[in-house]
Amino acid sequence: MPQHYTSRHSAVIRDTSIDFTAEARRISIADECGRTLGDAWTFAYVRDSAERDSAERDRAEAERPVLFLFNGGPGCSSVWLHLGGLGPWRAAAPRELDAAPIVRDTLAPSPDALIDTADLVFIDPIDTGFGRLADGVEPAAISSVDRDAAITAQIVRLWLERHNRLESPVYLLGESYGTTRAALTATALLTADEPVAVSGIAMLGQCVNAQETTQRPGNPIGFIAAIPLLAATAWYHGKSAHGALTLDEVVRQAHAFAVGEYAAALLTDEMPDPVVERLVGFTGLGAAELRARRLRVDKEEFRTLLLADRGLVLGLTDARYTLPAPAGAGEPHVDAASVRLDPVFYAAARRLFTEHLGIPRELRYRVAVAAHERWNYLENAAVARFGGSAMPSPFAVFDYPAHLAALLRANADARLFFGTGYFDTLTTVGSLEHLRSQYGLPAARLREGRYPAGHMMYTDPHSSAALSADLRAFLREGREGR
Repeated sequence: MPQHYTSRHSAVIRDTSIDFTAEARRISIADECGRTLGDAWTFAYVRDSAERDSAERDRAEAERPVLFLFNGGPGCSSVWLHLGGLGPWRAAAPRELDAAPIVRDTLAPSPDALIDTADLVFIDPIDTGFGRLADGVEPAAISSVDRDAAITAQIVRLWLERHNRLESPVYLLGESYGTTRAALTATALLTADEPVAVSGIAMLGQCVNAQETTQRPGNPIGFIAAIPLLAATAWYHGKSAHGALTLDEVVRQAHAFAVGEYAAALLTDEMPDPVVERLVGFTGLGAAELRARRLRVDKEEFRTLLLADRGLVLGLTDARYTLPAPAGAGEPHVDAASVRLDPVFYAAARRLFTEHLGIPRELRYRVAVAAHERWNYLENAAVARFGGSAMPSPFAVFDYPAHLAALLRANADARLFFGTGYFDTLTTVGSLEHLRSQYGLPAARLREGRYPAGHMMYTDPHSSAALSADLRAFLREGREGR
């Protein structure tokens, strides 16, 4: 199998024609003992330099940022970011949320691509996409937060070395679990024997504080953090008492209520009438229903409760999408958002790889593999710091935000960007509010974007342009500050 596939292309971004080189490359990954673990892949898009003089060309390339992008899972390929509009091509997802998936003419040029601002490197981890584990290697060898970060750092460093870009500003963009990967990878790059500085991290659908904001018994923060999502969803589906407000207004008012009156009610286990009434107005659920749940609304149950009178269930990754409720318990689970997006993105990926990047059709591409069940989420450093076993326990500490604080402390110019979809039921606006308020991250070095979309906000045609504009400004701000 060839190690790489190279091709030349052009794109029109914001009325400017841009020539670029695309390279899909298979990368063999080894552990610290030299044992081959398997193959990862990168898909790079590098703008062709207009400079004729080699010295000027080298200077221009050194100043141009390199943005490394990866999705999450863990166990997902980068196809969602790759074809969500940030790269030169995008999957042509249906614009109407209730439309059936149309799996034809699925690939189109992306007018929102970031290739005008940065060179882009999309990473498919080992065992995802075209990548595979080496013969005899068990999945456990790559299935931990520490190992995953070390592998990602190795991929980033190898790409920079191979392309003579170690002097370029380096940015990481992670989505969902990829935000945890990005935080730990920044540390792995900076503390390695061959260190690489990271200029900034963009986090889409951040989940680095998932331990604190997970909805479980006895954890009021999880229910407090969910209120802005519930309010946004009820507002969208016409179930809110605040229909006259804008989406952003209702979300911000819901957050203020959640951390004020609502938090006090949960912490004292009281249900005063004014709090119940306000919660009814924000969530669209009845007072009796809320009282029966002691005002604690589970996000997963909310998906079946809100539109039960219409016989509809909300989407998991995007609560704007709906499907008729299953007729019986034996029906297989189908997510309202995924069923409309997944076939389009897979078909678009196959067209991109075979028709534009020159990858043979016989190579099979896996969008995702099951990895969460086997994943070790506990860092070795946390075990050493707090003692005890590396096995999961009630005393385990998952302080992923500490890596963000360390990056900002180590690099005075480094910054963070957070992008969140209002209708994301997995990684919510409320979780981001909790991260900002509880971890001491300097507000002046944080940037944020909120979008009327779901978990993968970049896949939404209505939100992609706004997200791209925010990311472009984030990258340029760092370049101007150098």
